[in-house]
Amino acid sequence: MVSPNDADSVLAVGFLVAEGVDAFACASLEEALPLVGPGLGCLVAVEEAFLVGGLEQLDAALRAQPAWSDLPLVLIATHDSSLAAMAENVFPQAGNVTALQRPLHPVSLVSAVSVALRARRRQYEVRDLLEERTRALKHRDEFLAMLAHELRNPLAPIRNAVYLMQAMQVPDPNFAKYRGMIEKQTRHITRLVDDLLDASRLELGKMDLRRQAIDLNPMVVSAVESCMAVTSVRGHRVETRLAPRALPIDADPVRIEQILGNLITNAAKYTADGGSIVIETAREGGFAVVRVRDDGQGIRPELLDSVFELFVQDDRSLARTAGGLGIGLTLVKRLVELHGGRIHAQSPGPGLGSTFEACFPLREQEPPAPGAAAERAQASSPRKVLIVEDGVETRESLGLLVGLWGHRVTYASDGPAGLAVALETRPDVALVDIGLPRLDGYEVARRIRSGPLPWSRRVKLVALTGYGRAGDRDRALEAGFDDHLLKPVDPDVLEKILAHA
Repeated sequence: MVSPNDADSVLAVGFLVAEGVDAFACASLEEALPLVGPGLGCLVAVEEAFLVGGLEQLDAALRAQPAWSDLPLVLIATHDSSLAAMAENVFPQAGNVTALQRPLHPVSLVSAVSVALRARRRQYEVRDLLEERTRALKHRDEFLAMLAHELRNPLAPIRNAVYLMQAMQVPDPNFAKYRGMIEKQTRHITRLVDDLLDASRLELGKMDLRRQAIDLNPMVVSAVESCMAVTSVRGHRVETRLAPRALPIDADPVRIEQILGNLITNAAKYTADGGSIVIETAREGGFAVVRVRDDGQGIRPELLDSVFELFVQDDRSLARTAGGLGIGLTLVKRLVELHGGRIHAQSPGPGLGSTFEACFPLREQEPPAPGAAAERAQASSPRKVLIVEDGVETRESLGLLVGLWGHRVTYASDGPAGLAVALETRPDVALVDIGLPRLDGYEVARRIRSGPLPWSRRVKLVALTGYGRAGDRDRALEAGFDDHLLKPVDPDVLEKILAHA
């Protein structure tokens, strides 16, 4: 109760205490300021209190409340005009204001305060629910990060082995067929793991975009090629129709590839064997547009509005012929919106196919045309490469890959050994696992970079890890790494890194 009149305060507090309310009095707003926050259920103030001072400070305190909090205010004045002015001009940002006019009956005061306290209790219930949700999300993200790590570690040697099998001359025609099966399923599992973590990052607002000037047309061509393993196995007829002019956008190329790949994979998933998929681009207004159209299963009308929601899928049969987790389209929508674009789905109905259309704001300037050096890895002299990895199969298969490209390889199985071998052999490139025993990869990188030799600053350090949480890349770069690669590493990406080291 804020009032410069002691008699009024004593009476008001007495009425409230008699009704079981823990009430106390302050002579001014400044005196009440330290109490504005958690624990305060309601603030009652008479109009004279606003003439003494402290109004600006109180307004700032109310604005600084957390999102769940809207401190109830009960304002008491003699005239209706005064009450209106106080509610509309003094506290325009407050959404929980009760105005009482003098002369004031005690019952009216008690009733107004009781209603305000009930509303305040509900706010605290919302706070508790939000905190519980935050804790649950944190535990979920920690679990997903550990799950991804445990899945990526065995996927790494499998992917390396599949790549090595390409160089083997095996006369049995089934060899290539079986190798293709393993490669396809490995890529599928890797995509599922990545989608799970990306969905979590987007929900928490921790997805960072590394934007640059790119042309959407070649990105579409690349995405179609990368999805060939999915579309060709079912005999889909895939047609690409590109806009005649470049479609320059300011975007993260990795995320654009993810958007396009998910849209094409989604079309393939719901299109019958031998069906048709058309990917086309266009320049419409100020947007670069890409459409993925299929003649497949289509979308029921009641699902059109929810098809981008997390875990929503149209295939509910026990067979689950379409597969997937119902995450891909959610990622697509949120990634498109992060780029300032929009996406929507259209379908005439079940069995009549569907069309997904994504629009990205066009850049004012055209992106530079990629030169030959950007299109392929340049031939380079053999490098000395150190692999620091505690997983035996991952270490050996990665070494075989690097050796296949003509580089000289040395190994270490833990942090201290990796540091010792690095200082002794002074490699051109060090591929260092983060989760090493005895000394983790971050510390290995820090100690190498802090060395007195010029080599310590010249060596290219590449972090290899199964952890893909938000901030892991930044932590690796802060420790001294030049690159941060998630397991299983794409051999083509690694080959280019070594070629340009």
